[in-house]
Amino acid sequence: MKKKSAVHLSLVGGLVLLVAQLSLFGLLLYPYNPHHHTFLKDVEAVANITSKLHMSVFAVDSQVLQHFTNHENDLRSRCVLCEAKYPATFVTLFTGLKQSEEFVFLLQQARFHVVTLQNTNPPEVPSGISINIPICYLLKRNTVIHLVLFHERDGNYWWHGNLLSDPRAISELSAFGLSVHSVQMMKTEGAFDKFETEVVSMSGIPFLIPKDIPRFLHDASSSRFIECSHTLADSFHRSHGRDTTHEALRFVHRAWKLLSKTKTLLDKLGIRFWISSGTCYFHQCDIIPYSKDVDVGIFITDYSEKILREFLAHGFTLKHWFGRVNDSLELSFSSGDLKLDIFFFYEDGPYLWNGGTQAKSGKKFKYLFPRFTLCWTEFLELKVRVPCETQAYIEANYGSDWFTPVTHWDWKSSPPNVRENGEWPAEEWAEVMRVYS
Repeated sequence: MKKKSAVHLSLVGGLVLLVAQLSLFGLLLYPYNPHHHTFLKDVEAVANITSKLHMSVFAVDSQVLQHFTNHENDLRSRCVLCEAKYPATFVTLFTGLKQSEEFVFLLQQARFHVVTLQNTNPPEVPSGISINIPICYLLKRNTVIHLVLFHERDGNYWWHGNLLSDPRAISELSAFGLSVHSVQMMKTEGAFDKFETEVVSMSGIPFLIPKDIPRFLHDASSSRFIECSHTLADSFHRSHGRDTTHEALRFVHRAWKLLSKTKTLLDKLGIRFWISSGTCYFHQCDIIPYSKDVDVGIFITDYSEKILREFLAHGFTLKHWFGRVNDSLELSFSSGDLKLDIFFFYEDGPYLWNGGTQAKSGKKFKYLFPRFTLCWTEFLELKVRVPCETQAYIEANYGSDWFTPVTHWDWKSSPPNVRENGEWPAEEWAEVMRVYS
């Protein structure tokens, strides 16, 4: 009997030692971190409140999403949320002021210090978005959480504001020990196509995350949004009036449909484009009724042979093909009696340029633009790209007096940025100047 008791004691002692060793090993791998503990408690409290109010909350922190992707099959043993940058960033959808007020009240009841930043002084009043609406919350109980508000826009996408649209932002961030540079989102206004989500459990807390994480992270890196200058457009229309003739209104309507169809096809192919030249919206926030065609730009690095096939397969007719892929490429399509011009842009030192070709002579022209990046805007309820440096882009093409309408335009001599660029050799005309009836 004593022998059996000794064996039992040995077994129990061995198990205790094994458990202690495993616990020590676990602590070495995943050491207890009081900061992580309090952070998770704060996140869980916020998640419980949003769940009570039926608010959708997206985990969008870039490091959390990347860590989730890399360790999707090992989430139980990892604190994925603990990988969040500081301050941790989440997104929720704005559904009205009443819910916003109730949300803030419940957060305060849970002992959170809450700062609501608003779209108090935006650079330009957003179309369909009121000023003084909430654009984000800064929350702190033990750690800081940045909760960004996505607003649905008329173009069926999500928009978020710029922190600096609230004059209090810098001082409020400073009170939290933060600056504008320390936040992941809202350094500028941003726009996102609506994305599919799925529910996942992170550290036992359910969150929505984008289904296509790589696509979301790519879109987030190029989400900068600039509002059309409605103030400038009003000034333009006061100075020059509106063309409300039946012919002008009919053209604008049909040109919008052509641009919308073009967007659908190029988006399907994943090809970036921007509205350009006569279509560029800057002084009217509208299609220019006397331009008589629709112009878009594409970087030559984004060229694909699929463009031609896709447009021909969807009712467009190729009107002309000028140039080569490596030099002055320009495609022109017709849809009914409307024309769509696609200009391809090339790099040349400090400039970007697109080409032009005169079919009867073989003369080549080059249009120089200072380098620019691309931003999103809302143009007649379409989410489309424009050059972020819009005014510099338009002044290059139309000069410093671009605000004055020009109804008579010679593409070979009127633009201040046009340069002669040689001629196509006669023996190459058949290849580089294809004109179709």
